[in-house]
Amino acid sequence: MSRLETLPFSQPLLLARSEQCLAITSTMPLRVLSSALVGEGFGSVRHFANFHVDKHYDGHTPEEDLTQWLLAQGFPLASVAMMTAVHLNSACVVSRPLGDLPHGVMALVTAGVGNAVDISVPSQDDPRLALRTAPKVGTINTFVFLDAQLTDGALVNACLSVTEAKVQALRQAGIKDPHSGTPATGTSTDSVSIAATQRGDTTPYAGSGTLLGRALGQAVYQATLGSLLLSQKRASVC
Repeated sequence: MSRLETLPFSQPLLLARSEQCLAITSTMPLRVLSSALVGEGFGSVRHFANFHVDKHYDGHTPEEDLTQWLLAQGFPLASVAMMTAVHLNSACVVSRPLGDLPHGVMALVTAGVGNAVDISVPSQDDPRLALRTAPKVGTINTFVFLDAQLTDGALVNACLSVTEAKVQALRQAGIKDPHSGTPATGTSTDSVSIAATQRGDTTPYAGSGTLLGRALGQAVYQATLGSLLLSQKRASVC
């Protein structure tokens, strides 16, 4: 049974929350840049989904599986869909003001780090690549919503800002790559979606030198830390 709630964003976003799926619906089409398997690249999207999978999910046909789950959810295939083995009750939502908008930026993150990786470690030194073993459970899925008008370049810039904030959250939480012992930069299966309303004046930047980038960074940093804390609390109880 899904539980409905309105998300803290300046444009209407409805979240249907269940153990199997976090499903977000926008009343208006949003300009999106996404790395998700379904809904990748640039597009116009109203529906976003984060599906829970069992930790033993084999991952042989993830795109096909996501497509079937979207249809079962009643969502169009022109949606953004991700998956995670992290329990969805560890999702953390953080909004930040942007100009005169009290909720002009919002981030929703589910974070697990059982598969933490330092991307700067040479591949020949990482047995997970050499042995081509299946990754351990753990991924960070990030959904960001911006009440702003961004160029394509600014959407890419926003992805950079998300990554910077995520890495800082991992550093703050003391997360390390278990193989190299060095600070982790993420997991090998992280995914991101940036969605903009395309309202207001056009902005070509969304980095740390802008109010938009700073608000985005704060929201992602706090949401990632919050989700990590919820995931760790659940792991300590189980």
